[in-house]
Amino acid sequence: MGGRGRLGRALAGCLVLISLAGCYVGYPEGEDIPEPRRPTSAPGERRLAAPETVAGFTKVTGGRPPQAELGPGTTINAYYRRPGIEPDDTDDFSRVLAAEVEGGAAQAERAKERMLDLVGGDLFSETGREEPGPLGGVSSCGFHGVPEDGDVVCAWSDADTAGVITLPGAANTEAGLADVVPLFVAMRHDLVQ
Repeated sequence: MGGRGRLGRALAGCLVLISLAGCYVGYPEGEDIPEPRRPTSAPGERRLAAPETVAGFTKVTGGRPPQAELGPGTTINAYYRRPGIEPDDTDDFSRVLAAEVEGGAAQAERAKERMLDLVGGDLFSETGREEPGPLGGVSSCGFHGVPEDGDVVCAWSDADTAGVITLPGAANTEAGLADVVPLFVAMRHDLVQ
């Protein structure tokens, strides 16, 4: 009986160390984040799509995210689950909010801010502003709440579209947050065509 108690405490201690180490839980060990593809359309002609997979994340068909008024054009309000997440593990679903925007970059920036408000407001410790990927525009990722919770929100705006992607449990350190940027860029490139 005493051996089991020590084993349980040792396992609990290991889990605490793992959680403090800041490991990224986005992709299973050994799988690479897909590279973003080059855009197929020029700025001013880009449109949104809600494919069944986004950078390896699978669209959830059962659960519906909270209602969101995103504007008159094409919009996306959907959940996606990353590889290794069970279909009923709704707390770990990523939410995608995106809208086609008319009126240029300033209007798209306002739409992005509204979407950030819908998923919980301001980001902390933002990174990735210099790395929007081949689609250009403005993008960033930041912690939603305190870094220790590990919840990351990434957002973008360009002349045609704006969007927000939540990534629960994606990172809990500054270095981990920077590692999320390539995943976000790949996801955005599957949504904007």
